[in-house]
This record gives sequence, structure tokens and C-alpha cells, in this order.
Amino acid sequence: MFNPKKLKRSSHPVMFFIYLSLLVIIVSGIASALNFQVTYDKLTTIAGEVESTTISVNSLLSIDGIKFLMTSAYNNLIDFVPFGSLLIAAISFGIAYKSGFLKTFCNKITSKVPRALVIFIYSLLCILSSIDNNVGYVLLLPLGAVLFMSMNRNPIGGLALGFASIASGHGAGLFITSLDYNLTSYTEASAKLLDADYTALQSGNIIFTVAASLLIAGICTFVTEKIVSRKLGRNTIEEEEEYVLEEAKEKKGLIASLIATVICLIPIIFMILPVGNGIFGLLLDKSQDVYSKMLFSSDSLLMTNLVGIVSFIFAVQGLVFGIITGTIKRIRDMVNFSTDYLKSIGGIFVLIFFAAQLNALLTESNIGIVVTGSLANLISVSNFSFIPLVLLILIFTMASNILLPGSVAKWAILAPNIMPVVMKANITPEFSQLVFRAGDSITNSITPLFTYFVIFIGFVEVYMKNKADFSIKKCYQTVFPYFLGIAIIWIIMIICWYIIGLPIGPGIYPTV
Repeated sequence: MFNPKKLKRSSHPVMFFIYLSLLVIIVSGIASALNFQVTYDKLTTIAGEVESTTISVNSLLSIDGIKFLMTSAYNNLIDFVPFGSLLIAAISFGIAYKSGFLKTFCNKITSKVPRALVIFIYSLLCILSSIDNNVGYVLLLPLGAVLFMSMNRNPIGGLALGFASIASGHGAGLFITSLDYNLTSYTEASAKLLDADYTALQSGNIIFTVAASLLIAGICTFVTEKIVSRKLGRNTIEEEEEYVLEEAKEKKGLIASLIATVICLIPIIFMILPVGNGIFGLLLDKSQDVYSKMLFSSDSLLMTNLVGIVSFIFAVQGLVFGIITGTIKRIRDMVNFSTDYLKSIGGIFVLIFFAAQLNALLTESNIGIVVTGSLANLISVSNFSFIPLVLLILIFTMASNILLPGSVAKWAILAPNIMPVVMKANITPEFSQLVFRAGDSITNSITPLFTYFVIFIGFVEVYMKNKADFSIKKCYQTVFPYFLGIAIIWIIMIICWYIIGLPIGPGIYPTV
């Protein structure tokens, strides 16, 4: 029988990824038939040599394209970074959560610390997690849901807060990380096209990014308190109360878990000390000559294994808490905790499969590269200067990020093409890099082509009370206030820093 109410139901987000995949296939065929291509300057070496590069849109409706569609699904999933990271994190998070450790810990924190301060610290922690995206998205996002439930708030609010803070706050931070090193290498090489003696400092953005971190965490706190939490209301998720623990046992469990955490951190600290041999410095990239580079280099064992390290600590915390409080009496209990948690988030892995296919199709088509190269060329031939030029770079970076997420790959295209215009306008290369970081961050939270967007919407489904109401529209409605607030902060900061001439790094200013 016909039921008009069914027409009001939105499609599952799986269909959203399928529709986008079909759109990419069709657009790639049309663009290739129309010979869409772009020629832009590309840095061939870190020394600053450039060559003219022509990239065309690859048709996914061609023989090679069809072959790719039929044979790449498995590799697309395996190569999709969030897949393995989430699987590893979920095993340990399940132990920490199901044993009662995370719920008890969050309840203690939120009962003694003002809620606005808790939200601010959580948001700032998410922003800082950008030193390794995986940790933030696969561990801090579900932690945000637990944190909000401990405050009797809708856990989806915690997911939106965490996701927006990590994604749109990606370019901010309190430390010099691998992002600074990677971007600065292209900034310096591009600047040398006009000034062979120019040297760009990795610390050239640090003053601005520290201020941005605090202000973004502040605006996220405001949006949470005044808009999102009021809109979503109280917690409506009925958790299974497997264990009712006495307060004394909870306290003993938390203390024991804290001691276990310290014990786990001691060898890790030894492994990041840049002295001696053996265990000392084991997690560092010793090919680097600066400690911060050794620590945050993309080749350091710390960065490449951070998800595993943090996940191990979560598992130890949950195990120790469970043994002390009695929620874990045998190994089977621990295995069951992980299994049960994986069952509860199983829908995310279905979404990941289709998101991985979309990501691979877009990469294979070259659509994102062609669009980014075209926008870079438009900036290079523009006659803008001062604030109009700054805003043009910001807006074009935001637009290109929708189709080509990935900071380094995008800056490698944009930097050599826009740097001559920037330097002729007396804008420092470091400030143009900063403008890029802002634009690159802002739209991360709203583009479905961003690798970790699927993790956010997957967790939203987990905590959606009525699964039939789960839709991509609801995900966007929840995260949009954060996107808007963070975008305003980034833009206001950039304009004010430029007009006032405040330093963006030690001895580095927006203009020459």
C-alpha cells in the first residue's frame, strides 16, 4: 500500500556516495570528450626548478576507465587510510568503553569542571590532533560522543564539535609539525623563482596558528553552547548498563588506570628522546637535524604509528580499570567488549567502502588537479593586490579543496603559480602560505570528498536514535554552524593581521 510518509524519508548516505561516484564517472567522460585540460608550472625538485605540465581529465567511460572500475574496488578499500586506522582504534576503544573506563572518566571530569571549559579543552585537543589526522578522527570523535552523553547532551553534538574542530582547524596548532615542513619546502622553492636567496622558516606561521587554535576552540565552544546543544537537546541514547559500580571501586579503577598510563608513557618518552642509542630515540626520524623535525616528520615512527600507540594506551586503561572494578574477569570479556563495539559501529565500514570508491574515482579522473591548476592560473594572471588578492587566494583555495583535499598536493600546484604575483604585491611568501592553510582548512568539514568525512557521518548513524531519519542532510545541518563560525574566524584573523601588520611568526610579517 502506498505510504506518503515514506516519501519524506531521506536516502541513506550510502546512496549519496553512489550518486557522487556516478556523477564523477559521467563528468569525467564529458570533460575528457571536450578535451578539458590544464597547463601549469610544476616544481620538479625541491631546489626550485619548474617545468610546464599539462594534465587532462581521464575518462572513466573509456576502456581503461571501465577496466579500472571493474578491478580496483578491493585495492581502493585497502588503500583508504581511515579503513585500517578505524579498525585498529575500534578494538581498543571498545575495551576502554565497554569496561566502563571512558564513561566513568568522563562523568568525573564533567561533574567537577565547568562544561564550557570541558568543551573548550576538547575542541582544542581536537585541533592539536591535526599532527596526525587519524588519531583525531578515529579516537577523539567517539570520545566526544561519550563526553557529551556524560553531560546529558546529545552525543551527535560531540561528534560535530570534534569533526569541525579537527577538519576546519587543520591549519592551526600549537606546534611546528610535518605540515609546516612540507608546505614550507614548496613555499621556499617557489619564492626562489623571484629571489634566489630567499629562505622560508618552518616557524613562519607559528604565532598566527597558536592564536587561531585558541580562537577556533573559543568559537566552537560558543556555537556548541548557544546553537548546537540547544537545537539537538538532551541525550536520547539509552545505553546498556551492563555493570553498576560502587563509587569506591570506580575511584580505585581510575587511579589504577592512571598509574598504568604513566607506566606506558615512560618507555614512549624514552623513545622520543634525541640522545643515545637503543631504545632512546627509537620513534624519531634520525635523518633530520632538528628535534621537532625528528619528532613530527612524516617518516618518524611516532607519526606513522601514533594511532597504534594511542590505541594501545586506551586498551591498557580499559583493561586495568576492568580488572580492578571487576568488569573484566577473563580474557574472553575483553574480546567480547571489542566484538560488541565493532558490531555497533559496523555500518561505518559499509560507508567506508563506498567512500573509498568515490575517492579513488576522483583521483583517477584528475578532475581535482585540473580544477586546482585552472584556479592557480587564474590567480597568476590576476591584477589584484592587497586584500583583494588575499581574498582571491583564500576563496580559490577553499573551492579547490572541495575537489582536491590534501594540503601538500594542492600547495605543490598553487605555490609556484601564485608566488610571483604574491611577492610582486609585497606580500611575504609565508603569509600566502598562511592564507592557503586557512582556505585549505575551512572547507574540509563540508566536502564529502574529504577522506575523513565518512568517519563523521558513520558515527552520526551510530548515535542516531531513529535510524530511519539518518541522512546526509542531517549531518550537514549539524556541522554547518561550526563551519560558518570557524570560517568567519579564519577570515577575520587574516584580514586583521594583514591590515594591522601583526607578526605571523618570529620576525615574519604579512608584508615586506
